[in-house]
Amino acid sequence: MFYISLALLLFTVTVTAHILFCQKTRQQGLHARVFVLIALISLSIYTVLVVFYPYSILIDPHSLWGEPFKVTAGIIFILLVPIYLCFYVLTQLTSPSKKILQSISQRGESSYADILAAVEGENFISTRLNDLCASGCVVESNGRYILTSEGQKIVAVIKMMQAILGRNAGG
Repeated sequence: MFYISLALLLFTVTVTAHILFCQKTRQQGLHARVFVLIALISLSIYTVLVVFYPYSILIDPHSLWGEPFKVTAGIIFILLVPIYLCFYVLTQLTSPSKKILQSISQRGESSYADILAAVEGENFISTRLNDLCASGCVVESNGRYILTSEGQKIVAVIKMMQAILGRNAGG
């Protein structure tokens, strides 16, 4: 339990440090790389503490039974990193569903016309196309958009995941 508590404590410190960084920095946008760097530093601290300062009150950390606890806690830390990043990225994205929820929240209640006006006020399509062009997934040629090889790979992965999960687009 000590190793899991240590890993969770270090993860909490990592998230707190990232939040403080995001609040203090003047740069807007995602700071996912900063979080990954902080997480790697914390994971290194965990590794040093586990290797050089073994905890041996209940279980001998050098026994066969002690090793899995060390490794499991480290894996839990590693798995928490992408979970945090998923939620962190979602705070930066603007989607029609998020815009609808925010619109209703701001007004308390909204008519269909109010919701439609709020969603149409956002320029979702051109924003997303610009993002896809900037990331190299799509290129524009003579007013037409074409998938690059990177875009084709992403579409293939999406189709595969939909087939595996038995979901259609948007589901």
